[in-house]
Amino acid sequence: MPQSTAWGTIMLGWWRRRKELQARIDADVAELIAEHGNSAYWVARDRALELRLHKVIDAKRTPEHWDRVRFQIRKRSARLRADTATKLIKGP
Repeated sequence: MPQSTAWGTIMLGWWRRRKELQARIDADVAELIAEHGNSAYWVARDRALELRLHKVIDAKRTPEHWDRVRFQIRKRSARLRADTATKLIKGP
């Protein structure tokens, strides 16, 4: 029985960290889209690249974080394009 309790504690900690990571990603996605609009994807890409090339010394996020942000922006913008296309097909 004690092993299952330890395993549950480990899984709960993992779940919390994952939720916190996703919350930071969502916040960065919203901020970049609000600030940069259609260029948000490229801004996230540039931030990841700058971190990988060590051009940014004081970085709060990892390159992998910005890759995830970029992926989420791409998913959201593809969904927006699909919605716009659907609206155009359906008409007023």
